[in-house]
Amino acid sequence: MTTNPKPRNAPAAEPDPIFALIAEHKALEKEWLRLVNELENAELEAAKTHGKRPADYIEWNNCFAADEDKIDFYRQRFLDEPGANAKRIEAEYNDAKTRLAAAWREGPEWDQRAGIAPLRKRHERASDAEEKAVMRVARTKPTTLAGEVALINYARRDISGAAWQIVALKTAADALVRMEASR
Repeated sequence: MTTNPKPRNAPAAEPDPIFALIAEHKALEKEWLRLVNELENAELEAAKTHGKRPADYIEWNNCFAADEDKIDFYRQRFLDEPGANAKRIEAEYNDAKTRLAAAWREGPEWDQRAGIAPLRKRHERASDAEEKAVMRVARTKPTTLAGEVALINYARRDISGAAWQIVALKTAADALVRMEASR
């Protein structure tokens, strides 16, 4: 008894979506990195006439903070130290929040004066698009073993412990378990 071979005009299996998502991310990452370089060059050129761009972070007791969550983290860390002076720490905390708000305001003002605000906006949009694309890669379960291998290899290409890579490797492992169970 022979089994019926697949008909010649049968539709091809759907391609594994992970390959298209990886390709999309590579393209978006390439554009983002191009804009990183362009923005850095524009900042260096603008610094010749406008001075160096203000930092978008602050220092507080030898700790660097670029957002209020980090300032809150340091506040709690300082308060938890033995013998902490809560009144002094609270005053420093309020000052740190004020300085961060100023730092976040001064950078965009400098960008406007230097004429690079549109370039920074393009860079930020490219950065957001790249980040969303890489998380789509990380959260997509491959449908083939070749897709699994591609996802794992892509995540491993420059693994640095980034959140997306950790999610991608877990996704890959889960899909392998699912594929093995369906055998």
